[in-house]
Amino acid sequence: MTTATKSKKKKAGRSEMISHYMNSVLEHERAPVSVFKFCKELKISEQDFYQEFGSLESLKKSIWTAFFEQTLEVMQKSEEYAGYGSKEKLLALYFTLFEILTLNRSYILQTTEQPNMIGNNLPDLQDFRVHFKKYLSSLEIPKQVEQEKINKVSGKAIEELGWGQFLLVLKFWMTDDSPGFEKTDILIEKTINSAFELVDIRPVKGVIDLAKFLIKERWKN
Repeated sequence: MTTATKSKKKKAGRSEMISHYMNSVLEHERAPVSVFKFCKELKISEQDFYQEFGSLESLKKSIWTAFFEQTLEVMQKSEEYAGYGSKEKLLALYFTLFEILTLNRSYILQTTEQPNMIGNNLPDLQDFRVHFKKYLSSLEIPKQVEQEKINKVSGKAIEELGWGQFLLVLKFWMTDDSPGFEKTDILIEKTINSAFELVDIRPVKGVIDLAKFLIKERWKN
């Protein structure tokens, strides 16, 4: 029986694994090919990896979840946030989230080769989508609509509308080349305004305004 002891590998937490994965993608311009090679590069044991993630794909999904969790953490630190109405909270979510996405733009563009193909079937966004729709549900937007109009707009319909609008903004942001992504900021405001007009069954001035903006920008490209 051998009595030789194996050299201990360092332990890495969940956030360190995520950071290393993102850096590896950017430096090598491709994702790690296996858990074994990823762990060897990070100098951790596979056992430590599997305590946090079931696969590299689950790690990759968790990156977008981390973006969302960081967004909520930043918003909830604001003293004003608790007093916001649904519309203001949603605007805060968008602007805070896209600030965080901008900090990680190189990774996002590297791992999403075709922005126009983004949709519900994009694996990276599956868990993020659940968190995003749960947040929309927590806003209880239908309860802010007059009683006779509530039956016209269900909570699930609002969640699906909200998710579709997020994908619209995300695709636009990925190809936005304006300074400070100011056009994305404009789109966020127009998108949220039009969404609340649709929910409230009001005249569609904001929706028409949004359509004009999108047509104008698409025509330029």
